[in-house]
Amino acid sequence: MISYDYHCDANGETLTVSHSIKETLTTWGDLCSLANHRMGETPPFAPVRRLIVCEESKPDDSELSMFSKSKTSGGGCGCC
Repeated sequence: MISYDYHCDANGETLTVSHSIKETLTTWGDLCSLANHRMGETPPFAPVRRLIVCEESKPDDSELSMFSKSKTSGGGCGCC
């Protein structure tokens, strides 16, 4: 499953949950239920929106070996 960040403008909270790519949460109540988070005083029907999160991470050795090509004289593009 993929992790998604959802933000509720009504209370300013952002929660991270995992769910199917086909699913989209639209209310604070649905988000709290999936995240097992206390709703507090925010109405359960308050809208939430999914955020786009870009995280840059350093790949580990296994990821590097998947994408790296061996350098050969004259055959490479010279970008690596």
